[in-house]
Amino acid sequence: MKRFLLPLFLFLAVTWLMPLHLLAQDPTTKESDDTEVNFDFDPAKFKMGKKSGSRTNLEGYFGVGPTFITSNSTGSGAFVPTFKPWNSWSTDLGIMARTRLGGVNSSFNINYGLLWRYLNVETDKAYLTWDKATKIPKYDNSDPDGVTNTELNVHTLSVPVMLEFQKKVAIAVGGFVAFRISSNSELDRELADGDAQSALIADLGLNNVLYGVTGQIGYKKARIFVNYYLNNLFKENTTYDFTVMNIGIAVF
Repeated sequence: MKRFLLPLFLFLAVTWLMPLHLLAQDPTTKESDDTEVNFDFDPAKFKMGKKSGSRTNLEGYFGVGPTFITSNSTGSGAFVPTFKPWNSWSTDLGIMARTRLGGVNSSFNINYGLLWRYLNVETDKAYLTWDKATKIPKYDNSDPDGVTNTELNVHTLSVPVMLEFQKKVAIAVGGFVAFRISSNSELDRELADGDAQSALIADLGLNNVLYGVTGQIGYKKARIFVNYYLNNLFKENTTYDFTVMNIGIAVF
């Protein structure tokens, strides 16, 4: 299903930023008694990065990009899957606050917010399972017939905090903490009588709290971002030691 999410997310992001105003004209200024409703779309009216008199402002945030996984030593000789980062598109969506540091002309801000962060990790025909009794995850590479897609999906609530410098360019650096709220392992197969999709919704031996460093660079409200996780995707006493990194494009 994730193959259909990226176009939807991009549409929502563009819509989020579009300077589209619905104007209802005053009927007293018209010769007719009818009220006209016009869409006034003027890109010139959209002032990116305009200084605000308010010290704190809220903005919608959308980010999307590939997910890169580095496998460190597992310590057990367990099978490690082949990752497919350019098929693994992760997403940030939520609200960010920007608080100005100093006077109205200051270029420094503190950015913080609450984001739904969806981590997607697609693998090459390797399905993640786990032993519910021992809490040990395991990638199954038995390669059943007709497998078209195998992936791990992790949903978190992320709290980022960044120091931002915004002049002709915008640069922001900081960190984040992310709390896992759900996770599942998905297996898609193409069978003779149709397609089949199964999902194992479980803990899967994943860490409940993830944290890392984050950075952004760009022009005003369009930026390239990097999220680098400092702790293991899985719990420390499990088989795997995976480091996660997201690189992508974000818009405010």
